Amino acid sequence: MLRLDRVVLLLLAMGTLRGQIDVPYRSQPRGHEENRSSVDRIHQDELRKFSGETNLLVLPGLIADRRTRRVEVRVERSAVGPNAPCEFLVVSESSDHGYEALLIAFARPSDIHEAVRFIGTEPGQSFHPPSHRYWAKGERFVLSVIATNTSPVRVENLLIDRRTGGPLPEEGFLFTGSRRIPAPNDPGEVEYAADAFQPMAIASLFSTPYAVFEVPRSVSKEAVYRNTTLNPAIPIEEGALLTLVIEPALPEGSSSVKDLVLQVNAAPRTGNPPRSNVEALADLRVQLQDGSRVLNPDGSLVSVIGSIAALDRERYVPFLTLQWSPGIRLASAQALAEILASLDREQGIRVEPPLPGEPYYRAFTPGRQLLDRAERLFHPLELDLLQKEGRISGRLLLVESVWKEGASRPELQFIERPILDPTDLRRELAADRERTRSLGRPPRPAVMLAFAPSDLTMGQLTAFLEPVLTNHTAIHLLLDEPMPPTLPKDTAP
Repeated sequence: MLRLDRVVLLLLAMGTLRGQIDVPYRSQPRGHEENRSSVDRIHQDELRKFSGETNLLVLPGLIADRRTRRVEVRVERSAVGPNAPCEFLVVSESSDHGYEALLIAFARPSDIHEAVRFIGTEPGQSFHPPSHRYWAKGERFVLSVIATNTSPVRVENLLIDRRTGGPLPEEGFLFTGSRRIPAPNDPGEVEYAADAFQPMAIASLFSTPYAVFEVPRSVSKEAVYRNTTLNPAIPIEEGALLTLVIEPALPEGSSSVKDLVLQVNAAPRTGNPPRSNVEALADLRVQLQDGSRVLNPDGSLVSVIGSIAALDRERYVPFLTLQWSPGIRLASAQALAEILASLDREQGIRVEPPLPGEPYYRAFTPGRQLLDRAERLFHPLELDLLQKEGRISGRLLLVESVWKEGASRPELQFIERPILDPTDLRRELAADRERTRSLGRPPRPAVMLAFAPSDLTMGQLTAFLEPVLTNHTAIHLLLDEPMPPTLPKDTAP
């Protein structure tokens, strides 16, 4: 029987698909070939005119000037009509997504990337949930368009948010660069994804790993699709040839990114396990660092929060890297993680992905939807940890849904394996991957539910989980909570 929330999601997906089909699909606007010819002529003229100019970079469809720190890209207004959804600000001429983009560029995404580096800015880090990067990170740029004999117009004003009825906020775009991914015909090589794979985005209006420029917030594709469309107050004729101007938002030498480090250490303690979050937090000493400068000399969490609140938000976006001491109890890590989760937001701090060999802090604030094996959409790895006389061991549970002939729902089958150390865990994970492959099933998602005693230390946890702390596995830690029981009739031998 389908749950109500799944039915709603299905209907929304069907509605979205229908909306996409109903929109007249034209990948190129009227006058595209004439625009292409004009841009080619302009490029040849600029090559002749600026030959030998070391401060200028002339590439097909663009010119960059490192003295003025300005990139100009030739673009055309797409065929997107009134009230149609816009998911992209700019896509490549080779994109199949011109029907949901405002502008189409005559320059390759990687050439625009090169041009922005040429004027003095290195790319940041793109939004990438598989590696626990939930915030794009990079320097902010102002994007404007210019038509012949007109003043520049910031691109945010060309679009409206249906929820407010007004233009998008003038927040600029972050230069993150598109991720590079293995080439399909040569896995040993990498390709600039925005050059080679759809949607070939140059500036996206939602968070994505595969665009040259990203919005400076965490925004879903669905939210943009439903709410973003053209601004009728600033009409631009379909096929109009324009110049997209890309300029840094800050003066040379300035940065909007503030990199902070929170060093989390264990305080001296009596050895008794904490009985509350207050006691768990009292077991910590935290030090907030800005480079070599310590912002909270007293080592208290209160002073950390005060130091973060005192940052100039008009100038800086704070990104926080966590460094966990191995002696911290998991109960204390969980209490701190709950506070960090309340601060990890657009107007607060932006927590960075974990350091190698450490869990992401949100592992300590897990959702509970994966605990219901009968209702979840996939089966994660399940690991039950036990501490006895200072030694850690565990049992690994592998769950499969098996459909039997005539059944109305799948039967759960279980394989249980004892795990005495990280070597056992690594071996069993490899065996599960091979078993899954041999049965022709899709790979198991890189997700683990780990049930652990709260008085384990971070060092004990990371040593035991080392095999899954190196491959971006999403770990959900449930402290002092038993693993859900298996039904004997469903247990595989």
